[in-house]
Amino acid sequence: MRDQLYPTLRSALAGKGEYDAANLLLHYLHRAFPYKTDEAQFGVERTLFAEEMFHYPYSDCEDRSILFARLVRDLMKLDVVLLYYPEHIATAVCFKEDVKGDYMQIGAGRYVVCDPTYVGADVGDAMPDLKRVAAQVVKID
Repeated sequence: MRDQLYPTLRSALAGKGEYDAANLLLHYLHRAFPYKTDEAQFGVERTLFAEEMFHYPYSDCEDRSILFARLVRDLMKLDVVLLYYPEHIATAVCFKEDVKGDYMQIGAGRYVVCDPTYVGADVGDAMPDLKRVAAQVVKID
């Protein structure tokens, strides 16, 4: 995956600020992968590895969030966490630049919500029905 995808993405991200680069990756995930729940696709809950997203015809929120987190960490070198809501998973990125939008304060870091399943949303846009819902933070090592 890295050998085929990363050179193209690095080229697309070149010269962009953090907000624009993350938005490009976010919108790529919105458009590139059709959504279907694991129950509808597999009959059971199943979390895909990032590479498996390119094998199966559909993905859901945790699959997209895992791939987005990996792309941001690998290509942008920024810290990312998963946000575990009831019935949904999104991500949040600790930008070095000042990025506006919905965020969570985690320690000294300001983590801006980036939701790879909220199609059309930009960096900093949490799903409206989740804005007031507490999310469990899952750190990625």
